[in-house]
Amino acid sequence: MSTEPNPHIAPNLESRVLRALCNAPHDASTRAAVLAKLRAHQWQDPEHRVVFEALTLCPGRHSAQLREQLPAQATRMGFPDVNWDHYFVASDDIVTIETLVAQLLNCAKPNSP
Repeated sequence: MSTEPNPHIAPNLESRVLRALCNAPHDASTRAAVLAKLRAHQWQDPEHRVVFEALTLCPGRHSAQLREQLPAQATRMGFPDVNWDHYFVASDDIVTIETLVAQLLNCAKPNSP
């Protein structure tokens, strides 16, 4: 039985975290705390990295404002082809953003021998 992590887990969690950040009505301090925790994360998907960076450049915005401003921010960063519909689709995730972040950071840790 392999001890290698499933290579699809981290990108899936990244996507769920970013969708939660784009959609959920988090207050500015909660979003800022989550973004700070994710600052050192090595994003598996390049598009996820772009979305994360755009989110960090648009602090304190509500979901409706993010929907308007993130595409322009990503374009200014040189990435006009982000699939924003994916990040603003309604989610039926019942897991909290804090739990998703903890799962993502935990799965990204290297395995100890």
